[in-house]
Amino acid sequence: MKSLIISLFVALISMQLIGCEKEQAVTQQIENNVTQILTVPEHVVIKYGDGNILKLDDKMTIEKIINDLQAMQYTKVNRPGGVGQIFTLEFSSDKEFSSQGYLIYNKNIYKSTNQELISKLNTYLVDYGRNIIPELLPGV
Repeated sequence: MKSLIISLFVALISMQLIGCEKEQAVTQQIENNVTQILTVPEHVVIKYGDGNILKLDDKMTIEKIINDLQAMQYTKVNRPGGVGQIFTLEFSSDKEFSSQGYLIYNKNIYKSTNQELISKLNTYLVDYGRNIIPELLPGV
């Protein structure tokens, strides 16, 4: 009986270790895929929550945004949590990023796990928009 309990315990520990390794491999694969899909497009459309829309053509600004997004780590989620957003970045018809930290690509949803980087990007894009549209997002 004692050896059966020990065997079950060893089997349980082994299964948990294998599960952790698979989860790490899947997380790494998602991070790699997200980084690969975020290439520098010719333009980016920013749709702000108050209805204002900006089209970015400046390559340096677009590269900065893409670099910031690539620096984030992501996990795949089934659906976004919460509602409302300050802006949405549209890179193409199947690729967008929301101010809440969700990257949607080809109907797959990824959530950034780094709130500090999300916050910095949000501040940058609101400030950028206000330089062009001073009355942008009143109260934010």
